[in-house]
Amino acid sequence: MYKTISIIKKNKIKILDQRKLPFKTCYIITDNYKTVIKAIKNLSVRGAPAIGVAGGFAAFLAINKLNNNHDFKNKIKKMLKEIESSRPTAVNLSWAIKKFYRILDNKKNSLPELKKIFFNISVDIEKQEIEVSNKISKNGVKLIKNNFNILTHCNTGRLATTGIGTALGVISSANKIRKNLKLFATETRPLNQGSRLTTWEANKEDINCTLITDSMAAYSIKEKKVNLVIVGADRIALNGDTANKIGTLQLAILAKYYSIPFYVAAPISTFDKDSKSGKEIIIENRDQEEVFKINQTRITQSKKALNPAFDVTPSKLITGIITDKGIIQKPNKNKIKKLLSI
Repeated sequence: MYKTISIIKKNKIKILDQRKLPFKTCYIITDNYKTVIKAIKNLSVRGAPAIGVAGGFAAFLAINKLNNNHDFKNKIKKMLKEIESSRPTAVNLSWAIKKFYRILDNKKNSLPELKKIFFNISVDIEKQEIEVSNKISKNGVKLIKNNFNILTHCNTGRLATTGIGTALGVISSANKIRKNLKLFATETRPLNQGSRLTTWEANKEDINCTLITDSMAAYSIKEKKVNLVIVGADRIALNGDTANKIGTLQLAILAKYYSIPFYVAAPISTFDKDSKSGKEIIIENRDQEEVFKINQTRITQSKKALNPAFDVTPSKLITGIITDKGIIQKPNKNKIKKLLSI
């Protein structure tokens, strides 16, 4: 079974380079936290839960290289800030890094002690994400019946987490116990996480998967009688507004129009206690060259392109959010606060 990211030899990180998939399986092996930051920025590792795990391992690598006890806590804080800022929208990254900040508040810990603590925290984050994705899948399976046609967007399987996945994890689990399931996966331009990654994982999981272009969503929902849309999330505000891969909002609108359920699958760590609504979520804008090209081949003479990595779906368009603690039907601030025990 392939692993997205793992620690090896207690001082090196092994990252499956998702830029090379589906035709090549290559790994990045490093003991340098800056290399992990680069992997996060260039999408060698992607998916909110996986980014959180990568950030945790990067924090350990950063402190592991320090040998000088002079002013080491300020040096660590500077490196943690560098890691945290590598991608702004996926809240799991800041969620993971905050765990390390809290440890630094203990003035008694020496540098050798902190190295051991950072290592243990990074490993715990990885294990926690495995357990969480298994729980999400278990909770979400009950929504899927025999003969369901399901539509998903972007990639939310093992490649996006360290476990079975979120949205695709639910589908994969259901595929083992339900009959005649059909999955429709959007290509997810401009970086084609659907056509490159979701179909690759669907093949490995023996899921009956049909690839569609992003512009085929309405046609597919109507003509192929899609029963359910299920997607992942990179950040969820306290009122249930959800940031996910660009193109998610239009799927939610289509689901509302055609009166089919629209579900989000995400761990508790994806909820942002500091964002009251989607208006406060920072949307990452990426290089327009990603839109101009497919696999490094330029396909247009255009000189301008929009390239927001995410959009925000209002909670009123979301049927429910599948979490590791249960399903929040018709999500709102009170229900989410109760689940988070705020």
